[in-house]
Amino acid sequence: MRDSASDAVIIPKHPLWRELAEFMGERFRPDWCNDGEAKSHEELHRFPDMGSFYRESTVLCYQSTAYFLHGWKRPYYAMLMELGRGDMHILDYGCGAGHDGLWFAEAGYQVTFVDLPSRSLDFCRWRLQRRGLEAEVIPIVQDGMTHVPFVHIVWCMDVLEHLPPAEQPRLLDRLACLGQVALINLIEDTKADGQIHYPVDRVALTQHVQRSGDVIARDIYAMADGNRSRMLLYGCGVH
Repeated sequence: MRDSASDAVIIPKHPLWRELAEFMGERFRPDWCNDGEAKSHEELHRFPDMGSFYRESTVLCYQSTAYFLHGWKRPYYAMLMELGRGDMHILDYGCGAGHDGLWFAEAGYQVTFVDLPSRSLDFCRWRLQRRGLEAEVIPIVQDGMTHVPFVHIVWCMDVLEHLPPAEQPRLLDRLACLGQVALINLIEDTKADGQIHYPVDRVALTQHVQRSGDVIARDIYAMADGNRSRMLLYGCGVH
């Protein structure tokens, strides 16, 4: 996207796009400033495996920004706010570019950011420094032994559908060990292809966490693409 008169890159007007453009510099891709799945799949084919794609591609910085700007997570935020405000510590597990965690930090919560090493996590660190916010950013190591603090709330959004079904229950179990309560969304993607998105069985995963304690499940049908989403709140702090 360029201005024909000056041949300059036209950056979308929203401040978050301008922030990403500043981070990316000359590598900024204005044609990626939407949430079209085609862009991600085109990028995926450039890498030898999914691990390399998640570590090295910048396309997810664009995808997460577009998704955040849609406002589809507002019902999720409302559910978290029902748990309380003030001196509460949130672990943003699978934080990506940090959109959710930054929103929480600016709302007064203490936030720790956790994710796999990636360009998105680099962007998250850069954004924190740019705002002058002091927060711990923890990369997940491959052997699964990453040390993270025990917190009030574990927040894990748009993560589970990126794992094969056999690994999804294990993540739910791990999250329950990291905080008093865990909040996670289960997205049934009608177009899950086993590459970027995998099938998610809302009923089976809800039953899995119910075996170990109280669970609050809330179905949300706010996805414009027709996908159904369920919010799960579970853990030792649920009464």
